[in-house]
Amino acid sequence: MLSVTRDDVKRLSVYKQGLHQRPDSNAQDDLKQIIERIGLLQLDSISVVARSHYLVMLARAGLYNREDLDNLLKDGWLFETWAHAACQLPIAHYPYYHPYIQQKKLKETKWHIDRLGDDSEKVISEVYDTLREHGTMSSKDFDSATKQKGGWWNWKPAKIALEYLFDQGEIMVSHREKFQRYYDLTERVLDQHNFTLDNTLDDFHHWTIEQGLRHVGIGTIDHIADYYRQKKTSAKAILDQMMSAGEMLPVEVIGWQDNAYIHRDNVPVLEQIQADEHAPTMTLFLSPFDNLFWHRDRDEMLWDFYYRIEVYTPKAKRVYGYYVMPILHRHELVGRIDPKVDRKKKHLIFHALHLEDTTVVTPELTQGLITAIEEFMAFHHCETFELVKCKDKGLKKALNRHFN
Repeated sequence: MLSVTRDDVKRLSVYKQGLHQRPDSNAQDDLKQIIERIGLLQLDSISVVARSHYLVMLARAGLYNREDLDNLLKDGWLFETWAHAACQLPIAHYPYYHPYIQQKKLKETKWHIDRLGDDSEKVISEVYDTLREHGTMSSKDFDSATKQKGGWWNWKPAKIALEYLFDQGEIMVSHREKFQRYYDLTERVLDQHNFTLDNTLDDFHHWTIEQGLRHVGIGTIDHIADYYRQKKTSAKAILDQMMSAGEMLPVEVIGWQDNAYIHRDNVPVLEQIQADEHAPTMTLFLSPFDNLFWHRDRDEMLWDFYYRIEVYTPKAKRVYGYYVMPILHRHELVGRIDPKVDRKKKHLIFHALHLEDTTVVTPELTQGLITAIEEFMAFHHCETFELVKCKDKGLKKALNRHFN
């Protein structure tokens, strides 16, 4: 059994997530390598700043062209499915997901009937036939005489039918325009790929656990299973198989009570990190949905960092703000920001900059924050910056002096 420190695990996690250093360029091929490195991009519709998947790539690629990322879906290099959450993944991974998507057809579900009524099959059939006849369409392309008012689930019938067909694997997202999904028949989206779709559901489960272990670096069963949102019991059985086959090693993380694991292919990198190679040097603002800290218990076990997404919390109960983004300084989570972009005024606002109680403001951290803010401004085409609240008066003064 390997014995490692929490610091070792932090550095390995940052390395595996591509947050230790930037690639040589931010061209489209580099974006592909980043996605392959982290496995998948989680999607979210909130746009108080750039949407989450753009921010995940900004942290890793630096200033890149967003159209290059959008075109990876449009050109068929990415596909969308439910993975950790709603995610984009390399299309090369589709054969592993195919049995998972197909098995949904075997499960009895009534959510479409509850929302479409007794004519659900007719509506779904009409939407499918319309797509087949006309090609790629979005939900707004369908006329609806019965558009309902109300909450999130009160979609117009065509949108409900599209979501159902997507969930059942009958259609896929072909591309997005201004984050709007455009759908087409699965057979047409996959037509450009020569896939052999003979994987089983067991293959899918094994693949997700092995990939989760690779991407996490070192983690417990919970951490590994959560990366692709698999069941803990299934993950344990697969990890036991991997250990018997010599594909995985147990790890003792000093200070952790739970057993941890590492993929054998990650051991050489771990040894390099323990020899002070691959030292992270950057200061970065991470999306609330960044892969690095998906598992909240892991955040506390590894960084003593308590993080909850407060977007869905009533304003009076929020602690740190609305769209709160953690600050990664080298391999430590040192604080968080509450940003907003005023696109008309080209103005970036930090409603607050909170530092962790244990964070020491050094010249390196101050300069790192300045560099990160400048990059954030450039990415959002902002010309001015405003910091509203920061308890560290010295840091606030230094940032205001630089930007004003």
